[in-house]
Parts: sequence; structure tokens; C-alpha cells
Amino acid sequence: AARLAAAVQDVPGLRVTRAVQANAVFAILPRDVTTRLQEQFHFYVWSEHTGEVRWMCSYDTTEQDIDDFAEAVRKEMSRGA
Repeated sequence: AARLAAAVQDVPGLRVTRAVQANAVFAILPRDVTTRLQEQFHFYVWSEHTGEVRWMCSYDTTEQDIDDFAEAVRKEMSRGA
């Protein structure tokens, strides 16, 4: 999770909202970006009101999985809302 947070922390328009303490990253991004990312990856919207999402890593999440997801986040954020 720390690798993921570091990979997306400088993405314009995205805000990591909580310190990474275990295997979750919480972030706020535009609703349209969330929708497009959810077509490719499974994750939860933590707060519909704020647009906060929760991204989870598990024991079998690879560095490549994280890098691929972070790249998808960057791509979708660059497309805009």
C-alpha cells in the first residue's frame, strides 16, 4: 500500500486522504475517473459524498500489480472527469 500511495501522491487532481498504516490507500478522485477505473479494477467507494475510494493490497499483490494500477490511475486522471 505504501508503494501505491507513493506512486499516485503527485497525480494532479487526486488526493490521498489518510496515512497508509497497513494495506489500504484512501484517496479522493473525480466520480467519472472512479467509474472508468472500476471497469478495469475492483475497489470500493468509501464515501459517495466526498468521492473517497479505498484501494486494498493483499499478501499476493505484486509490485507489477501496483505499478499497473498506478499507471491506470494516471491515465484516467489525465483524461479528466
